[in-house]
Amino acid sequence: MTTEQTGYLSRAEKELVAYLRHAAEAIAPNAQPIMEGWAYTSQYDLLLREGRLFTPAPFPPEAQRLHPGFCFTNAAQLANDHPDLQLTYAEGYGAAQIGGVTQALHTPHGWAVTPEGLALDPTWPHEGSIAYLGLPFADRSMWPHQLFGRSLLQEPPFLHDVLRCGLPDGLLADFGRPIHEYVQPSG
Repeated sequence: MTTEQTGYLSRAEKELVAYLRHAAEAIAPNAQPIMEGWAYTSQYDLLLREGRLFTPAPFPPEAQRLHPGFCFTNAAQLANDHPDLQLTYAEGYGAAQIGGVTQALHTPHGWAVTPEGLALDPTWPHEGSIAYLGLPFADRSMWPHQLFGRSLLQEPPFLHDVLRCGLPDGLLADFGRPIHEYVQPSG
């Protein structure tokens, strides 16, 4: 039975949420006086309130693994190269196993998602990817270009506007499991 069927978070998802919550709580007290009236206090707060969970899925045999270190452009390229799979670019944080042990590395990451909420990761091997929490971007103009891979959630102009004003209507696709259905954000 999968987490979608039970309504519970997997251990890896719980650990990823805890990591993001800890990061959000570390920033929030210092951000409040400066960011009063803003929609979100940090990218962590944004992900905890608006993020979606995605279930790792086996990589499609017709797709090609891409170069390590370029996850954002890799994810956009996978979605662009395989329109038959109806993929959308997503980014946020991923949790990957470190050397097959139970401890996970939580890091900014990009991947592609199916309408069913499955994460297809052209950068990490499926066996090592254990949790994904992020935002699926419906607006293709926001996806990273192959020549310059950038993280939207780490790019100051975009991130600043979203933290201050909130997410624009129509920016996100309705893919994945909304995190707010599982946990309440801190703050």
